[in-house]
Amino acid sequence: MDLSAFVVPSHAWRLPVVEPQRTTPSLGSSSPSRGKTALSAAVVISAFLSVKGRSRRGLRPSRTASKGFGPQSEMAQEKEVILSKQIGSRLSYVMLDNMDGILAQLQQYGFAQVDGFLGDNGYAQEMRSEMKSMFDRGWFESEPEDDAFSRIGPYKIQNQDLEHRFRARIKGTDGMDNLSNNLVQNQYDIAPTTIEFVRGLTVSAAGPIGKKAGCEMKENMSMSEIFVLCGEGARYDRRCNNVHGWNTQATGFVPDSRKLTAFYFTNPNYKQETGGLLQLEGVVTPTGAVQIAPMADRLVLFWADKTVWSMTPSRAKLISDFQFGITMSFMVKDQKDVKYDAKSLAQWWPELRGQTIPDES
Repeated sequence: MDLSAFVVPSHAWRLPVVEPQRTTPSLGSSSPSRGKTALSAAVVISAFLSVKGRSRRGLRPSRTASKGFGPQSEMAQEKEVILSKQIGSRLSYVMLDNMDGILAQLQQYGFAQVDGFLGDNGYAQEMRSEMKSMFDRGWFESEPEDDAFSRIGPYKIQNQDLEHRFRARIKGTDGMDNLSNNLVQNQYDIAPTTIEFVRGLTVSAAGPIGKKAGCEMKENMSMSEIFVLCGEGARYDRRCNNVHGWNTQATGFVPDSRKLTAFYFTNPNYKQETGGLLQLEGVVTPTGAVQIAPMADRLVLFWADKTVWSMTPSRAKLISDFQFGITMSFMVKDQKDVKYDAKSLAQWWPELRGQTIPDES
């Protein structure tokens, strides 16, 4: 089982900084208010979550025989355990049922949207309640400025989107670190459905989509975040999840293997006037962009190495209108399957107009 951390090295060489414009990246929307927070509640849980670990308190995959010949590998056993859970089984079914449509949309438009993804069975509301419980326990922090930036080619653009959103990291299990394992178990006890969703989607989406799209992806690891926007202009500025890689003093260049990003929303009371739209740029539409409402039980997939994403300012007034969701990135097994093009991505940043973007290979 591959448990290696997929992280941006803290000692990465510094990049040129481009002074950002103060306008919000949106299609025809105005800049948000920058006043003090009235209702300060937001969460982004950021983790590279390995599916290795306990699926229920005290349970480990059993050493059962496979349906073929000989014993199963550890990874195969863990995959079987994940898909045997109620939500894991549901995810496996709906991904298989929607696979042809998802692939057709990804290939034609560069993104795919599935509404009513898990069906009218309460999963979206259950996950939203779990996320709210995590917030109530104070398990969130503000995103550090060092993490709130976009990198395109040699340029680093510092985002100005930290207000009214926070994050709490979730880590995978580590057999040698009892403190880390206890934190993982505590988080699972509060949000079991949410964590099983992340594990299940990693297994059900990454492998099958990768194989059919000709870019095999890892089924045992994903980069995941759970988030909520809380009004007062809370937003995400433009960013591309794949940043090509990092130059490090210790090991040299470390490539970024993120290939596919997923968003899943859990907002049953969403209204268009609340804002908080997911905006994708670099997709195949008449304008090259699309805005997608964060409605409950809606899944959106797009290429992490070709798409610029952002979220427009949230104007939620009530806690019940705060916008919760999950975002995940899946990674390729072979780096040659990443199609990162800095010049193509740079066109979506006004800050980079007129700047020279060198080729990266």
